[in-house]
Amino acid sequence: MSTRITELATRIAVNTAKVDDYLAANSLPAPLFDIDAPVQSQIPNAELDIAAARQAVIHDAEELRQLMLGPREQLFSYRPNHLLSQLVIVRFGLASLIPIDGEATFAGLIAAAGLGEAHVRKIVRHAMTQHIFCEPRPGVVAHTAISRLLAEDADVAAWARWSADDCWLAAYYTCEAMARWPASEEPNETGFALANDTNLGMFDFLAAHPEPAARIAAGMRLYAARPDLDVRHLVDAWAWGDLPTGATVVDVGGSHGEAALALARAFPSLKLVVQDIDALTIRAADASKPADGGSRVRFMTHDFFIEQPVVGADALIPALKPGARVILNDVVVPGPGDSTAGSAAAIRSDDLNMTMLFNASDREMTGWARLFEVASLGFHFEGGRQPPGSGLWVMVAEWKGV
Repeated sequence: MSTRITELATRIAVNTAKVDDYLAANSLPAPLFDIDAPVQSQIPNAELDIAAARQAVIHDAEELRQLMLGPREQLFSYRPNHLLSQLVIVRFGLASLIPIDGEATFAGLIAAAGLGEAHVRKIVRHAMTQHIFCEPRPGVVAHTAISRLLAEDADVAAWARWSADDCWLAAYYTCEAMARWPASEEPNETGFALANDTNLGMFDFLAAHPEPAARIAAGMRLYAARPDLDVRHLVDAWAWGDLPTGATVVDVGGSHGEAALALARAFPSLKLVVQDIDALTIRAADASKPADGGSRVRFMTHDFFIEQPVVGADALIPALKPGARVILNDVVVPGPGDSTAGSAAAIRSDDLNMTMLFNASDREMTGWARLFEVASLGFHFEGGRQPPGSGLWVMVAEWKGV
């Protein structure tokens, strides 16, 4: 009779072989941390079966690790200083002090960083346990693929700083925020607000503090580039072509208009409006509209907490005519037992981020349905689905009118 650990081990072996065979058949490099190794998965998101096998290995390996640890060791495996070495590296730019194709001695690195010898040795050697840097010979430091990424990609380094500095502090203070403001949904009563000694919500605070604002902007660029967030999932997930010729679609919170421009290219009969609260983003996006489809996309600065200026639209906004639809492309938190433990952990971790930064939440499907019910009885929530390979769901609510 097989046990859970043998079941997981068998499944890991099968799926690892599937991934390895795919990489070999397509002459793609195997995953390594060597300096010239790929910095991201070589499996295209369109290869759904292989991508699913890779994710299964990641999730099953984590569960197997937890089972092997057992309850007591599992509790003690969470180390509160896990991000400390990463924070020191990005704050003091240690990765950029080592030649990409060369080496540095600890003595040289310490002198260049202007930090204490004992501190640098401890930090760098701790980072090595996470495959950041390597020590090819005693006292000599060289790059791995991860440390090279931190040295060469400013957005990655900025996002690492945001995670290890800004978010780490916000997470720490969230417990105090919960005690001070029980059940609060106010955006300025958060762990982030306490960590930064401010009575402002995060976006208002960042508007006056360019350094952390630049860090989160870098992170959003990286986040938007994820294959599972490709706008093609939204374009393919709904029958946009069934809208009448000349139909108006409004993308609320559309940032630089990636989704609207993709829809404009795919469906020439549509008119599109992109709205975002960030005036600088709107102006920049409007000024750089591409020739293909850009003429049918209008950019507009708008705060969705105030009255919608576009009326009679066919999709995406609350100022709708009967028969029009609100189409959401967003996260759906799985209910108990609805997903693997690994994928649920990632989604629920993101949900905690919403709490500590904004006092907001991601929603389960029942929560999305309830949102439309509370908004107006004129909405009929049709539910949604998650396109294959997409990290987001597409949900639809039709406006029946009141």
